[in-house]
Amino acid sequence: MNAQHFGPHLCQPEKRKSCAWCCGLYNSYHRSRAELVRGLKARTEEFARTERTVEAILHFSDRNRVKKESQLFDPDFYSCEFVGFLNQEETLVGCMLHPLARGNGGADWRGLSFHGAMACQGFYCRSYRELSPFSKEIILSTVNDWYLYGLLIGNVDYIHSFFRLVEENSLDPATLLTAPALKLLEEFFISLDPLDQKFVSPSAKIRSLSEGKRAEEKLKLLFSRLRKVFS
Repeated sequence: MNAQHFGPHLCQPEKRKSCAWCCGLYNSYHRSRAELVRGLKARTEEFARTERTVEAILHFSDRNRVKKESQLFDPDFYSCEFVGFLNQEETLVGCMLHPLARGNGGADWRGLSFHGAMACQGFYCRSYRELSPFSKEIILSTVNDWYLYGLLIGNVDYIHSFFRLVEENSLDPATLLTAPALKLLEEFFISLDPLDQKFVSPSAKIRSLSEGKRAEEKLKLLFSRLRKVFS
């Protein structure tokens, strides 16, 4: 099926955010966002110093893969050692082997990765395939932080559940695209950051957004505030 059928890509939608969930970015026992960022920065800086030759890149791969394998949350889900920051502002994460990545001069080194270039080029995540254009627009318009954006995009069941609850609470989905609603939604999604352990496991499914008292309270507050805006 033509990829255009699914609408815009979610991997690198703009300069403020990107997603590397399918590359196993979150599949580690990092204790905090800060710890994950430190690891990404170190790997990005090391790869920037790596000569762009097959031998040097494979040496980088061997050295970093050993480090990561002992830290995997789910050993059956590969965590690519070539994920790093793609810009100086550190707002974009992604493949450092991509031809457009810094230092590659247009050369495509993705064939040296675990999955290979064709798998990377042809993979479309569930969120890209399953989310409606409306749902995508809401997420893209409200989540501008790469860390939280990747956690959400990687958990399509969470997003499906959220929009089901919107309808169950008799809220017109179309109103969510108005400026006041987008602001409330942005605040809500940002507030999920402390709950990010629910997103860490690649195989985990969030059965309901009401899991945990804290999540339930945040949802009730969001829907209450949305009703007031449109009452």
